[in-house]
Amino acid sequence: MAFRIQSVSSLIGISAMFVAFAASSWAQSVSEEQMRAANMARMQAELVNGGLGKYSPANCMHQGGGSDCLESNTSLGFRFRFLGGAAGWAARGQRATIETVVFVSPDGRVSKVEYNGPVRSGINR
Repeated sequence: MAFRIQSVSSLIGISAMFVAFAASSWAQSVSEEQMRAANMARMQAELVNGGLGKYSPANCMHQGGGSDCLESNTSLGFRFRFLGGAAGWAARGQRATIETVVFVSPDGRVSKVEYNGPVRSGINR
């Protein structure tokens, strides 16, 4: 019995180390600038679509600095392309109704909504 308890605690320790390593590797791969830009892009989309009571962006804009929604990252800034819809659309399993493209400067001070309208073909994030 003592052997099993020790084995389980060893597995838990190893699992915790793996999770910590994975989290630190992820954190290193997303810059502060990208995190700031993703937050700015998400807030811009929420604003132009009537606020959180009426609109919610795709989950990719809430995770990892929007990495899955990041279309480009250049010295000029970050461009995010993502879907959205009525508040709660994703949780209810509904289709997105809005596509948004937002460009944010590297310092996060300037943002521009380049597109905000019906979902165009070729995007399914």
